Amino acid sequence: MGTEHKIVIGDSRNMRELKDGSIQLIVTSPPYFNVKRYGDGKDNIGSIDAFSDYLNEMRSVFSECYRVLEDGRYLCVNISDVISNKKKYSIPAHFCIMLQKLGFEYREDIIWKKPDGLGSGGATSAGKRFGVFLQHPFPMYYYPNNIYEHILVFRKGKFNFKNTTDEQKMDSRPDLDKMKNKFNSDIWEFTPSIKNQYTRDSHPAMFPETLPEALISLYSYKGEIVLDPFLGSGTTMKVARYLERSSVGYEINPDYLRIIAGKIGSSHPDSQIRFIRHGGVAS
Repeated sequence: MGTEHKIVIGDSRNMRELKDGSIQLIVTSPPYFNVKRYGDGKDNIGSIDAFSDYLNEMRSVFSECYRVLEDGRYLCVNISDVISNKKKYSIPAHFCIMLQKLGFEYREDIIWKKPDGLGSGGATSAGKRFGVFLQHPFPMYYYPNNIYEHILVFRKGKFNFKNTTDEQKMDSRPDLDKMKNKFNSDIWEFTPSIKNQYTRDSHPAMFPETLPEALISLYSYKGEIVLDPFLGSGTTMKVARYLERSSVGYEINPDYLRIIAGKIGSSHPDSQIRFIRHGGVAS
């Protein structure tokens, strides 16, 4: 099955390249608040210092997501608490309220549990918090390691199952044994993506392919279009192509384009891959 993949070099707060209701699934992992470096551009939402401003800019992105998503279709957001300047922020809770106010219906809160000993780490040091208690094994010194993230699942309106043919259902049927073994509850356990912060081909917050693979398999049909408004290193697009879905990704930082092209395989003969700037085709 032929698929098309479009990488838009631009800001997902205005996805003017996409028509209303033209997307069948959104899978994304927004930038963390003020803990990782996503680039030097002043428009990078992850570089905003004030939490209220961060939420306001996220609201702009997900307002656009609501517009472009087809009725009855799903939005899946991988997000977690963060620790910034020694203060912990419950970002998933804020996202739930924000997305419901935008009109999305809350469906699931899937917990992505990382193997014991593998916390969030990085700039948040969330996977090393218990060390404080080991150094000071007394009351009031307890800080548990954070070893999970949220996959928030929302829907826009109600899905009409009568619009899907039996042929579509059978052609896109997920691997039932795999789903029973790994994804039968709202706690999913798999290993984070391993990255090297010191290589040129590095992104500060890549998520593992297992995550979009499960979500795309469970919430879309072959030939449909998957959107990632925070494309990053291109993982969602790579998996969408593998699963025979078309895709659109927005990435504001052009430094990641070479990483994206390498990851999705721009020479793949069954895919049409285009790089687009706001307002026109770049290459």
